Amino acid sequence: MHHKQGFTLIEMLIVLSVISISLFIVIRHSTEIYSPNNLDDQIKLLTSKIDYYQSRAIKEKQTVLMVFRPDRNNIRIVFQKYHKDIFVPLSPLHLDMNSNLHTLAFNSDGEIMKFGRLNFKYHSESFSIIFHIEQGRYRIIKT
Repeated sequence: MHHKQGFTLIEMLIVLSVISISLFIVIRHSTEIYSPNNLDDQIKLLTSKIDYYQSRAIKEKQTVLMVFRPDRNNIRIVFQKYHKDIFVPLSPLHLDMNSNLHTLAFNSDGEIMKFGRLNFKYHSESFSIIFHIEQGRYRIIKT
């Protein structure tokens, strides 16, 4: 008797069905799995954006201006040498209108040229970023 080893058509269909369903679940819910959904994650995401534009100022040897616009809940990024501005949305964070810092400039050495405070709300929680003049430093305060 001649016996072939391998998978039957039904076994292959079952395996492909399981793989397809698994991929569908992962793709469908990937935004829920990987989206930052707590205050600490939102703070890290925002500070990484700020750090990124500070590093661009250093790398490209130019002043980068960040304009915080609470009425539109975004940040307008203005490069000294370019004519095209970039708009960075802040949602789901909300920039508080009583922040005392409206613009922040990084010079070509990455240093901050202003001192001030930005206040943000995320759901029922809030936090502030306090910027210090010199060396591009800031600190986070959860309120």
